[in-house]
Amino acid sequence: MTKLRRLAPVIAGVLLVAATGGVGLGLTAQANSKAENLLVQDRTTLQTTLAGLGKQYLLFSLKEGLDYASSGTWQLTPGSQADEARLRSFVQNATFLNYGAALVNLSGQTLDDYTVGPGLPAASNPGYGPMTKELLAAQPDVSSVMKVDGIPVVAMGVPVDVGGQTAAIFVGFMRMNPSDLETYAEHLHYGKTGLGYVVDSAGTVVAATDPSAIGTLLRQPRALAASARGRSGAYQLNGLEVNYAPYGVGGWSGVTVESAAEFFGPIRSSDLHIGLALLGLLVVAAAGIIVLGYRQETARRRFQELLAHQAYHDGLTGLANRSLLNTRLHQAVSRARRQGDGVALLYLDLDGFKPVNDREGHEIGDELLVAVAQRLTRVVRAEDTVARIGGDEFAILMEDVTDPLASRQAAERIVGEVSRPVTVRGRDLSVGVSVGIAYSPRGEDDGETMLRDADLAMYRAKDAGKSGFVFAVDPVGAPGGR
Repeated sequence: MTKLRRLAPVIAGVLLVAATGGVGLGLTAQANSKAENLLVQDRTTLQTTLAGLGKQYLLFSLKEGLDYASSGTWQLTPGSQADEARLRSFVQNATFLNYGAALVNLSGQTLDDYTVGPGLPAASNPGYGPMTKELLAAQPDVSSVMKVDGIPVVAMGVPVDVGGQTAAIFVGFMRMNPSDLETYAEHLHYGKTGLGYVVDSAGTVVAATDPSAIGTLLRQPRALAASARGRSGAYQLNGLEVNYAPYGVGGWSGVTVESAAEFFGPIRSSDLHIGLALLGLLVVAAAGIIVLGYRQETARRRFQELLAHQAYHDGLTGLANRSLLNTRLHQAVSRARRQGDGVALLYLDLDGFKPVNDREGHEIGDELLVAVAQRLTRVVRAEDTVARIGGDEFAILMEDVTDPLASRQAAERIVGEVSRPVTVRGRDLSVGVSVGIAYSPRGEDDGETMLRDADLAMYRAKDAGKSGFVFAVDPVGAPGGR
């Protein structure tokens, strides 16, 4: 008993040291676990940010094809020289789809095509599958990676509408190596062992940190399956840390693969002997990761806002584009039905612009379009939507129009304002404008009908002598008021 009493302080001291050490080790392990979770969350946030940027890249590429397919006139006959010339002009001036382009009828037969490479993928290439599936539902989409003489190519298809009906398919082709997307992917670094991939719906690599991987299958079925369901996340498998996030367009996704030892190395290599001191360092590191993640999230949101603006506005004039016009038109019609107000849509096409553009050059033509856009903005109400929907085509959406004559007065102002000469680089240039007006008294017509009626009325205005306006149905109910 005496010996036990003597040993009691020693035992208590040992137990206290052991307890202190246990608490210290427990706190260290807990801090390590939290730091690892923060690191994974930071990588997942980064992956999601990159996926958002990749999505915008695809949307801009599709928009480039959609804008061109929906502008101008197509002959849609096999071997048409006019269509071939338009395809050539598109490819030579395209930003994204600059490898080739083709017109395909609804039976899958090629009408015309043009490419700057050795050729286009054969119509039987299975890579068209994902794109074809969506096109059958009249939705633009993206193919899987296909190769032509070793060149990786991606196709983007959009419907060609004639009179409100899909008459053919416009297919633009983008070479993936080299490409802006591949260049961006090559500059992403994830330590010494980490690799980043952009993968299509079939699991084929579209762009990668290592360009030699383009066109190969990515052996990460779990990540691909989760991305296909619209999920982002991370997991460890066979000593690797895998992060993934879907693009939300064409079934594409982004995946990073890195050695787990390297990914968690700075944390797992910590020595337990530093105990509570290491805990303090990890807390500081975790705080730094949180601040960095917050700054990255803020920068991502600002960049996405900029991209969203660019996606819904015309790059030359700054006006709303066709996509934004369609959205606001549908919203305006819905409000009109609820509130009983009228909606007017004015479809504008410049008269005599092409001769000026051909004679003076595209730069002068672009400046003339900007000047016209500014005039249109000045002569309508602040709440009206002015949009550029084609080369020299504009549209104006007017809400809360209780009297259809208000749209007539707006058309008169527009014709008078646009007809005034415009001075561009010291040259006086003159164009006119033909206006078609579709008026829905209480939102009775849907947006597609109003857009179609206004477009047809515009052509009637041109046939009637140009520099004027025509109602799709005049204010008293007889067709073709002027």
